Amino acid sequence: MTRAVKARGFTRIEPAPRDRGRPARSSPGCGRPARGPRVAFTLIELLVVIAIIAVLVGLLLPAVQKVREAASRMSCSNNLHQLGLAALNYESAYATLPPSLVVNIGLPPGGSGQPGFPYPAVVHSWAPNFLPYIEQDPLAQQYNMRSPWFSSPAIVPGTPDNQAALRTPVKTFICPSAPGGVDRRVSGTFTFGAPFPYQNLAVTDYATNSSINPGSITFFGYPAGTTQFQLFSAMRPQLEGAGLPLLGVGVSKPNAVTAVLDGTSNTILLSECAGRPTLYVGGRADASQPLNDGGWGHHENDYGLDGAVSKTDRRSPGNCVINCHNDNETYSFHPGGAMHVFTDGSVRFVRETITPQSYAALITAAGGSMTPAEVNPNAD
Repeated sequence: MTRAVKARGFTRIEPAPRDRGRPARSSPGCGRPARGPRVAFTLIELLVVIAIIAVLVGLLLPAVQKVREAASRMSCSNNLHQLGLAALNYESAYATLPPSLVVNIGLPPGGSGQPGFPYPAVVHSWAPNFLPYIEQDPLAQQYNMRSPWFSSPAIVPGTPDNQAALRTPVKTFICPSAPGGVDRRVSGTFTFGAPFPYQNLAVTDYATNSSINPGSITFFGYPAGTTQFQLFSAMRPQLEGAGLPLLGVGVSKPNAVTAVLDGTSNTILLSECAGRPTLYVGGRADASQPLNDGGWGHHENDYGLDGAVSKTDRRSPGNCVINCHNDNETYSFHPGGAMHVFTDGSVRFVRETITPQSYAALITAAGGSMTPAEVNPNAD
């Protein structure tokens, strides 16, 4: 720096004196710049920062998981809503609700001119009837309703390849919360007079919980002598053909909406039976016992209520009716309950704390006043 000094009428420019005791700074670009103090983390400071980050992650991760589950649950609800609308559109076209399954067996089974020939019968799940109403027309046209779901030219040359159609995943049939998503596949052998193998079928996380199984009727409070046919749900099986006595069952026709005497808002149409083909018991996978009926075309996607003793004890009948296991029982990956679509098209989350009698009453279409829960199934 400089300063101006007046002397004898003129101004002289001279350097300003430096402050004593203050070290001189080098001008930028002139000489070697002076070093400032070095900045660095100590080991303790680094550990504190890592601990803080770990705490923040621990706090944020559950929140992220809750947001993700909320989105998956909404998507699952939307799937069931679409299936509920599909069932109502089917009813508008055919004057009945879709059947929970179809069996048409002739006499002799598999005889020339009999239903399903050369296969022993016509057998279908509930799902193919929904395809035209969930924007799956090409898949519906590929599937042949005059042959059973396990039909394949690899089994009987020249017969329709329904198994090829069933290998196509349908997003509307999948709950996003279920592990594995649309990539899950199921293989096995279905025996109907003869073994019929099937491979790599696409799965569904939804099923028809269409009745109370005969061995559990009195357990859920219904009078002795009550038959399963009296306790069918809104989606009732379609059972026909001269060979039905060979199966030990009688004729059954799909329900009209007017047959849902308990009320369409009080009668379940479809439930969750998610996670197949892996067996889940109380939230844990059991890889030792894979299931073989999770394909969306497999007719055993229709099941009856038995319940279980607990989430660790699969014996039946039992009071644990939701989220105990997914082997032909209602099961979801939503905490605290499962999504259901009712016959009026509404979707509701049914909590796993519901009393088993109330859940049974929500299944039946014409339970009347056979149990106190049938009188008021929403008492829970």
